[in-house]
Amino acid sequence: MNVFISSRFVIAAALGALLSAHAPPLAAQAAGGTVQGTVIDGSTKQPLANAQVSIVGTRSGALTNSAGVYRIPGVAAGQTEVRVRLIGFAPTTKPTTVTEGQSSEVDFSLSQSAISLTDVVVTGTGGAVEERKLGNTVAKVDLTDIQFAPISSPSEVLQGRVPGVATLPSGGLTGEGARIRIRGNASLTQSNEAIVYVDGVRADNGGGFGDNVGSGGGGNPSRLDDLDPESIDKIEILKGAAAATLYGTEASNGVLQIFTKRGEAGPPRWTFRAERSAIAFPDAIHPQAGFAGCHVANIQVARVTPAGKDTTVTVPCGSDPAFAAARAAESSEFFGRTIQPYEVFETNFTDNLNETGFSNSLSGSVSGGTQAATYYVSGRYFDEDGPFNADKTYENTPFTNSIKDLARDENRVYQGTANINLFPRDNLRLSFRALYADRHGDTPGNNNNIYAPYTLAQFGKPELANCRESEVESPGNCTEAGNETGNAAFSTVREALQERIFQDVSHFNGVVSAAFTPITELTLDATFGVDNVNARSAFQLPFGNAVDNFSQRNPNGERGIDNNNVQNITLDSKGTWTRDLTRSINSSLVVGGQGFITRRIISGAYNFDFPGPGLEVVTAGTDPSVGERYVKVVNAGVFAQEQLGFSDWIFATVGARYDKNSAFGEEAGGQLYPKASVSIVPSDRPGWNSNLLTTLRVRGAFGKSGRQPGAFDKLTTYQPLASEFGSGLVPSNLGNPALKPEVSSEFELGTEFGIFQDKVGVQVTYWDRTVNDALVSRQFPLTGGFFSRQLDNVGELSANGWEVGVNSFIVNRPNFSFDVFANGAYLKQEVVSLGGAPKLKVGGSYPRYRNFLEEGEAPGALFGAKLLAPCSSYSNPSEDAVGGCLQSGELPYDLNKDGKPDTDADLLALFSDPVTAATFTLSNMNPLRANDDGDLDFLDHPLGKPYPDWQGGFGANIRFLQNFRLSSLFEYKAGNYKVTNLTDAFRQANPLIGRNIRRAAETEAAIMNPAATPQEKLAAAKSWLSLKALSPYDGLNQNDDGDFLRWRELSLTYSAPQRVASVLRARDASFTFGVRNLKLWTKYTGTDPENNAVGRGGGEGGRDENFLDAVDAFGFPLPRRFSFAVRLNY
Repeated sequence: MNVFISSRFVIAAALGALLSAHAPPLAAQAAGGTVQGTVIDGSTKQPLANAQVSIVGTRSGALTNSAGVYRIPGVAAGQTEVRVRLIGFAPTTKPTTVTEGQSSEVDFSLSQSAISLTDVVVTGTGGAVEERKLGNTVAKVDLTDIQFAPISSPSEVLQGRVPGVATLPSGGLTGEGARIRIRGNASLTQSNEAIVYVDGVRADNGGGFGDNVGSGGGGNPSRLDDLDPESIDKIEILKGAAAATLYGTEASNGVLQIFTKRGEAGPPRWTFRAERSAIAFPDAIHPQAGFAGCHVANIQVARVTPAGKDTTVTVPCGSDPAFAAARAAESSEFFGRTIQPYEVFETNFTDNLNETGFSNSLSGSVSGGTQAATYYVSGRYFDEDGPFNADKTYENTPFTNSIKDLARDENRVYQGTANINLFPRDNLRLSFRALYADRHGDTPGNNNNIYAPYTLAQFGKPELANCRESEVESPGNCTEAGNETGNAAFSTVREALQERIFQDVSHFNGVVSAAFTPITELTLDATFGVDNVNARSAFQLPFGNAVDNFSQRNPNGERGIDNNNVQNITLDSKGTWTRDLTRSINSSLVVGGQGFITRRIISGAYNFDFPGPGLEVVTAGTDPSVGERYVKVVNAGVFAQEQLGFSDWIFATVGARYDKNSAFGEEAGGQLYPKASVSIVPSDRPGWNSNLLTTLRVRGAFGKSGRQPGAFDKLTTYQPLASEFGSGLVPSNLGNPALKPEVSSEFELGTEFGIFQDKVGVQVTYWDRTVNDALVSRQFPLTGGFFSRQLDNVGELSANGWEVGVNSFIVNRPNFSFDVFANGAYLKQEVVSLGGAPKLKVGGSYPRYRNFLEEGEAPGALFGAKLLAPCSSYSNPSEDAVGGCLQSGELPYDLNKDGKPDTDADLLALFSDPVTAATFTLSNMNPLRANDDGDLDFLDHPLGKPYPDWQGGFGANIRFLQNFRLSSLFEYKAGNYKVTNLTDAFRQANPLIGRNIRRAAETEAAIMNPAATPQEKLAAAKSWLSLKALSPYDGLNQNDDGDFLRWRELSLTYSAPQRVASVLRARDASFTFGVRNLKLWTKYTGTDPENNAVGRGGGEGGRDENFLDAVDAFGFPLPRRFSFAVRLNY
């Protein structure tokens, strides 16, 4: 293992060393002169580290060290300009004269700036453009600014940092990816994930496992996280159609463009980073509660007749105190403590599944080059064994030595990056970049999966825990087989832990690009790239897994495998002609074309019931099933854009893209996506001079982009049918030759301004989007023989929102500085039309999921049951409560069956009769449901929406004692936000796998205890009204307010002075202690408001992947991560 790790890990470093060793000698590089100097903060006079200093018009540059010093050798003699850039400071350029063989001193004193409009962006613009010239927003995350943050994946980079960009984790398992939503949902049926580009090459934006392999919903990896965060320079984000028009079809949900790091001319610069982390789940799972006594109205007990023969009779459970006493005695023996009949007691079966996990990360990079070639090469090894643990459950059991291959949560990644730029001529650049990731992940079954260990542990009923199959060895442990976690159904935790779910992935992304400038005004660019993913997923439940003689699954084992190959090929070419039309008007014309081919080859198999141990491949089972899919989509488009600048402060842009796509129907033809924008920067006018309003820009943009249907949706298709008489065909997809893409039209208006000498920067954006021709699954007449739903362009969606961002430098002194930042996004969405279709349920036929698509409502809106409510809660009961309401003093019960709601007196009378009271259990104490509209559909009451009105982040950076930096990030969601707490709904109400939360156990104990008073039973009946859930009350008591504030990141960095770094022979050294997910503030009573029943999907869309949101169903809470990292620069 160690040899394997080291051989993989040194590849990148060896390549870098090879390149640096074969670079021209330093003397050759140093021909010309040297530019050197110091960069300091103009206010504090303190040196600034990691400032990027470059020679304008060349590839020469350097970063300042901890003393603010830089040195650039090999600068051509003559007049030149030196530019320095550093996040949080205004860029500055100075002229200088370089003399052959001499050093030129150029020092910089930078001014802090909370706003920058001169940053250059590339994504969606057709070429490199200053941000001030754009009428739309292009959000940016510069990883240099957050290099010390406790981040281990690209998904974590985006959390809480960009308004309008929501990162949606589904739980806290190791290696789990996140769904990403930009400005909500722009499609009803197709994927709502943003498309991803890496250095101009389209990348797989999917994830998950496969058709035959599933974990239950969580633990799904994301292909975005295959990328090494240490190799990323920055991420640019287009948030919608107004910005993404030039990306055409599939860009309506936004674009993520990831730029990797590149080298600069100069001697080799090495960076090494090592990190060690500890990971632990918070104490978020309610203990399992129970009581020793009756749980049903009647029981069967053994009796001895006078003849001495055993017989079984049915008696009221409460009339047999011996039963409760026997249960209490058994529980007392098992848990090693005294438990009285009907005494509620607690334990937590999930504790044995938790441990402190650990991760290690090692990374290194080298960059440098000459004026003729630059390089950047990096490698990273990441290995994490998460906080889920299976071993403790098997400790000191007879199965310890015979069963080795247990469920686990592991993530092991090898990553390498090589980026080489060649400059054979001054006007020609050739670039070659390759990324490779080799990844292995293991995850346990989880979430709403009845055979998942963590789920079964939460199902556990303490009063049912026993060693009846063997004997009690120690409190909570059996000598051999036994039900140690008190499971009443499906499987024991110990049996479930034998299932392994794992995936092996190889991911390659490569690009070749060229930029040629034949004349000063004209630049020609071409990019060709390939992204290729091979993912092999499998799950394995071994033969003989029913070690407790309990499992109702497959005791002889089962196995499923999936092989998923996804390939994206990108070709992009364009020409940019920039010229001055007059002294005050300049023009930039971009004309080009872009195409991509996406190919998916998916195959898999499943089988079960193996003949014996060791014969556990798919072909060894009794009834194999196999599947194979091949999908290919081709898209090609041409685009043009003209940008005019007037006096260098007013900029107008118009453009369009025309697309053809293989998924469009024959009658649909192509699709045109226009755009237009304007940006006005009054603060760039000559003579602008305001001490208050230093910088001002106003802007507006309009644009369209699309989302195509699936590859086969336009076609009439048939599916094979196997039978004993031979194979045949049956109708499948009806087909639609007029099928065309959904079209998203969006406009946005905004402003940026800086006040108090740009010490405070503010960005405000309003946007509005309409999706026409939205694809909806419709049921066409069955007389045609086609029973499957067919996609049709009949829907409409609308959305609008506000996005606000603020940066502010509060204090800036030599030994102390304090700056803050905050962002927020407001989102409103509506399903305007489904083309006449009835509301569509999310989550298939499973009744517990209550998300729907309904006209006039938010997508994924919640509907379900509610209790009959007091008439006083309605403004107009005769119209708003057609199905009836409660008068004063009435309760939503009719337990005496008189056709009227019961009162306290009615229930006390019932509970005062011992015979009648003995017939009541919680299962037959069914409350009265409301029917407000009188249509007899008791499950159509609106219950809220699964996304918040507002979400965003805020934080601060504090620098003190010159060398210390304390950084924090908080993230929040708030406003009309409901989380479906399915975990507690089951644990409150289900008689078989629930009623094991303390309040539910106490309620049931009071109802079942024959010694309880009528008043105690009445109080229990009232308590049951807030606990009752599940069918036929789906939606009742399972939707909680999900508002939360989470302390997402905290880090403390010590940047060692040069005298300390020199001890390690380093140019710079830093030491960082970080914490992730440190603290959660919420009124939500479930496990975690960020949990979701389904996680990262394959990126192919569908109602569940799009709209099954905010459903907490037996998932793992987000863990805390404590890390310590060392970074050395040479």
